[in-house]
Amino acid sequence: MSRDEEREAGHRAAIDHIVEIGRQTRSSPPRWLWIVAIVVGALGAGGFAAALLAEPAPVTASPAVRSADGSGMGGGLVIGAAVGIVIGYAIARQRADHSSRSKP
Repeated sequence: MSRDEEREAGHRAAIDHIVEIGRQTRSSPPRWLWIVAIVVGALGAGGFAAALLAEPAPVTASPAVRSADGSGMGGGLVIGAAVGIVIGYAIARQRADHSSRSKP
C-alpha cells in the first residue's frame, strides 16, 4: 500500500466513524410532527389541484389591483413560507445539542 492509499483508507475510516456516531445519536422527529407535515402537504396539494381544475374567474381589474387586496399568489407565498418556517424550526429544535455550533 502506498502512502496515498493509506491516507485515503484513514480518511474513509474517520468518515465511517463519524457517520456511525451520527446514526447512534440522532433522534427521529416525533410522530406528531410528521402528521402535521403530511396534513400541510395534503392541503397544499389539494389547493393546487382545486386551482387547476376550477373555472377561471373573469378578469375585472389589472393584476396589480387584484394583488393589492391581499389575495392571489403573493398571499399564498407568504402563508406557505410562514408554515414552512414553523415546521422547519420545530424539526430543528428537536435536537439542540446536536448542532455543530453548540461545541467548537
